[in-house]
Amino acid sequence: MKREEMNQKVANELKHIPHVKGYLEQNIFRSGYNATRRHDLAVNPATPPSMSFRKMLEQARKTSPTFLPIYDRDFFPDIQPS
Repeated sequence: MKREEMNQKVANELKHIPHVKGYLEQNIFRSGYNATRRHDLAVNPATPPSMSFRKMLEQARKTSPTFLPIYDRDFFPDIQPS
């Protein structure tokens, strides 16, 4: 996948994980998703967004076990809130 194509894809996906002013954990999660997603796409362009989301959620919960991300549940339908 070309860099420009990857940038556009990730930017579109990030629209479904909002930046929330004053919510540090959410914003760190969003930033981590950005990095994780880019890595996953570089390794395998067919990686589904939910796989990258789950990886980042597992990471976030290591430092904040009760963290609940704000995200578009229609875009990530196979992510179950817990």
